[in-house]
Amino acid sequence: MSGITDLPVELIHNICSFLRPTCVPGQRPHQCRECTHQRPGCVFWYRGQIDVSRLSRACKRLRDVVQPLLFLCSSDNGGHPARRLVRLLRTLLSRPDLAHHVRYLMFYHLEHLSPSDTRFIQSTITDLGLPPVPDSWNTDGEPEYRLLPLELVLAHTPNLNYLRFPLDYDWQLNLLPRFTCFSLPSLRSLEVTHYFIAGDRFDASLSAVETIISAAPNLQSLSLPSPNDDTNFSAPLANLRRLDLQANNSISPELLTTLISSASKLVSFSLHWDALGDAYEDCEDRRVVDAWDAISRCKSSLEELLLDIRNDTELGEAERDNLKDFEKLEAVKVDGHSLGPLREAWLRRNKHARVDGFLSGFFPVGIREVTLWNLDGVEMRGAVRRFARVVAVGRYPRLKRVVLGPGEPSDRRGFDEWRNAGEWRGVEQELGEEFGRGGVGFEVRWTSPSLRWEGLE
Repeated sequence: MSGITDLPVELIHNICSFLRPTCVPGQRPHQCRECTHQRPGCVFWYRGQIDVSRLSRACKRLRDVVQPLLFLCSSDNGGHPARRLVRLLRTLLSRPDLAHHVRYLMFYHLEHLSPSDTRFIQSTITDLGLPPVPDSWNTDGEPEYRLLPLELVLAHTPNLNYLRFPLDYDWQLNLLPRFTCFSLPSLRSLEVTHYFIAGDRFDASLSAVETIISAAPNLQSLSLPSPNDDTNFSAPLANLRRLDLQANNSISPELLTTLISSASKLVSFSLHWDALGDAYEDCEDRRVVDAWDAISRCKSSLEELLLDIRNDTELGEAERDNLKDFEKLEAVKVDGHSLGPLREAWLRRNKHARVDGFLSGFFPVGIREVTLWNLDGVEMRGAVRRFARVVAVGRYPRLKRVVLGPGEPSDRRGFDEWRNAGEWRGVEQELGEEFGRGGVGFEVRWTSPSLRWEGLE
């Protein structure tokens, strides 16, 4: 009977995939029992990585076949993320043949390095012919150099597909702009997380993000915390299909418009414009209508829309009163406050009508899923009831699901208060029956989904 070393390479790869399943990164919120975050880097994936590592040390043939798989992904599971980055860099410098196997890099935190690792980073920079960095670069007094280890790794991983890294408002990329040939042509997904310290600001350095985007012409998915506006953004987004502006976001209307206007192929857009008002000085400058004006620029391509805006944001006066010209739109998640300026525009155009008719012709005919958050139970109950009636007679033939609820987790940590929730309890059954006549599933979620933290079931 043949042993594992006699098996074809493809079969050995399949065995390794069973030990450590490789999930598609960035496709949240899909989750499974084996991998809590449905991507490399979760706890279960890391445990499988250990098993594959042991297998690679069994003999020379398995080492040659399996070892490249170990470098498919590097994450901060297991602790000491900066040290793990340095260890990866040492390997890539000594074994450049492994560099093209690295596909995923994902880190939530980058701590300070040991003295020996600090000296190694400095000597590596010098060996590359780059200007030396200050001796104090690895201290709290020099935060702009915190990303140096990551920069050196990125310079040696040209086939990277997915990158997730933390960023603060004063962190910078100091090395990558100096590489004349720095390019990430295979990078498809970039997720920037905010490096938060209690009492700190919430925004992140836009110039650092712009440097990476400029090197990734084929980028398709971008997820950002609040970007600061220190630069005039000009990075190419021609192939971007998904833009996610994360919770607690305070992006300016001008930058929001620039990003969307640059992404002519945008298919999925989400904005949690819900930054805490006392965390930013300029939050008062935005209006709900500013978000709709920006979103309207991608109406010809957009298929999925999520819009969540704080209910103390000024509405503004909208020109549009529906989404019927978003012809490809299939899924909408929107809160009641975001609908405010469109509802007011509809009432102005239909001076003798009641608000009950607002939602009846609001969506494009191809809509498949509608989620409405934090709706006013007094003012909007009639509108949802009438929406259900037109669904029942076939106005939206592709619609499959309608959900009412208090919202998804955001900066409010999943405990949003649906102030008028009680107004909906008396009509839940009636609405369910009405939507059911049109073959549409209806659900009312009375509580927000709880957060799932990294590494916890």
